[in-house]
Amino acid sequence: MKIFLSHNSRHKPLVREIKRYLPEHINLWIDEKDLLIGDDLHDSIKDAIETNTDFVIIFIDQLAIKSAWVLKELEWAINHEKEIGRTFLLPIVLEKEAWLNLPNEDFKGRKYLLCDDYSENHVRALANNLISELFAWLSREKSTSNKDKIDPNLKVLKDAEDFTAKLADDIRLMVYPYRKEEPLKLTRLFEMLKEKKALDSIGYDAFLNLLSKLHQQGFLAGLINDGEEIYVKQEHYAWKTAFFTDTKKRIAKKAVSFIESGNIIVLDSGSTTLELSKQICHGLKSKMFEDLIIITNSIPAATELLNLASEMGLEDKSSLFKVYIVGGRIRPNSLAIVNDEKLFKDVTPNDFELILKPLGNADIAFIGTNGLYREIGFAVHNDYEVKTKSDIIKFSRRNFILADPSKFKIKEQKIFASFDQGLEIITIKDDDDENIITNLENIILNTKTKIIFA
Repeated sequence: MKIFLSHNSRHKPLVREIKRYLPEHINLWIDEKDLLIGDDLHDSIKDAIETNTDFVIIFIDQLAIKSAWVLKELEWAINHEKEIGRTFLLPIVLEKEAWLNLPNEDFKGRKYLLCDDYSENHVRALANNLISELFAWLSREKSTSNKDKIDPNLKVLKDAEDFTAKLADDIRLMVYPYRKEEPLKLTRLFEMLKEKKALDSIGYDAFLNLLSKLHQQGFLAGLINDGEEIYVKQEHYAWKTAFFTDTKKRIAKKAVSFIESGNIIVLDSGSTTLELSKQICHGLKSKMFEDLIIITNSIPAATELLNLASEMGLEDKSSLFKVYIVGGRIRPNSLAIVNDEKLFKDVTPNDFELILKPLGNADIAFIGTNGLYREIGFAVHNDYEVKTKSDIIKFSRRNFILADPSKFKIKEQKIFASFDQGLEIITIKDDDDENIITNLENIILNTKTKIIFA
């Protein structure tokens, strides 16, 4: 696929940055690399737009709409679009005021992608949105064309997109149990991917280049790769929710069976407790229980419950359930609320304590974990999570740890609860997990903690 980028020269750094996040099979026409010394600018650019390009992407700002070259490229692209009878010109708006001031009134009626923030996250998001839009246009073009004719651009783009997403999922899943203290060798990751047939004829050097590209495009956020080893630095909500989904649903269904009408419940943040919030919603809709008070530090869990309230048309004083959410900073990678700012944590008690004490403490709490600390108890990656989870346990009468078996292989350093605190672990025991569960059973054998299987 060939894309012509029409832009003011001031935005060449932005264009190069966007190019960095696009798949290699998308060939961008950029004048600084495609024009040779001595080329006629007018004829070369006009020819590129009219005969050698699948789409033209135009970047709109105040300088662009005053640039004779950009306006000429806009004119050529619109004329070519009329000739071929399909959408050919795609706008990216850098300044909304410039878009409103465009002299071409018809063009201003089009949908555009907005990029008014040049931070790394926004540029990456723009590149991802652009890929999706290109794929959508090719899909639409194919659906209106001869059904028996395969569009090579569409197939190449779809195959590359599917391969990239699948490979990133495989890598995240394989690296998931490894942390900085015990990282995974890249040579071993390469072997694991080969064994799973996730890589075909690719060699190790090409694999390293591909891994680097996945990092640059943001597919492996939260993973650290130093060229020899790779490990999870920070679990991310977007890919955590994609792991072990069936297992989490089983655990959540078991957990919800312990809830009774009138309970005061704490929902810790995490992908498994999010599944539990969905099960609680099912229970509320089917009248399994009522008069619940739910306290959480999870934005997604609170949203799930409040969407139910909106769906059911509940009034403010409804006796079905009430939701309380703690205060603090929202972590972008987990969508959990944490109290990690020195300004707050040194002068105020934890919000779970503030809410639970007046309520007479929680009847039941459901808590997530990142892994184990030696053979002593459950642990997480950050100090402020220790405080949050410790207070949940302290102010709750019955505490359940919700964890899929993969968590029991992960070694973490920040302990928040010991096995002597009378915890109840809800997990599963399938054939693939037998060794992991047997090891956990041996660890807690002479403690007050017990396992409940979903």
